[in-house]
Amino acid sequence: MSIRVHRAGLWRLAIAGVCVAIAGCVHGYGACLFMAPVKHTLAGRVQFRSYPVEGGVDNVPILVLDKTAYLYVPAQSLMCQAADELQLTGVSEFPQSVVENTHVSAQGKLYSASSSHDHARYLMDVITLLPDNPGRSHPEAQNR
Repeated sequence: MSIRVHRAGLWRLAIAGVCVAIAGCVHGYGACLFMAPVKHTLAGRVQFRSYPVEGGVDNVPILVLDKTAYLYVPAQSLMCQAADELQLTGVSEFPQSVVENTHVSAQGKLYSASSSHDHARYLMDVITLLPDNPGRSHPEAQNR
């Protein structure tokens, strides 16, 4: 009888382990991404948007993601939050090959919006920003 109880306990422990292992995942998309200080690399297209603010206009770069990213934001919810776009911060000047609608790969730390100059729900403090096809991303290069 003790063997039967031991097996039932192991079975329950295995099921609990599987539940814990997949708790941080979104079915079909993989694991949730953690906020700063963890670095992530995401791909998408850069769009430059203008937002009216007190005293003028804010021109901000937005990374429209190729694939929805799911972010773990414990301050908002214990569930992962979907993000289709991120505001890019920490980039003082873009490379000449990065223009409107350029496909890029951005590496950086993610965090939630917290000020009036944050125009997307989530932001990425960019460490590196690389265009996928530097020769083909500029509109003049496409016309040649």
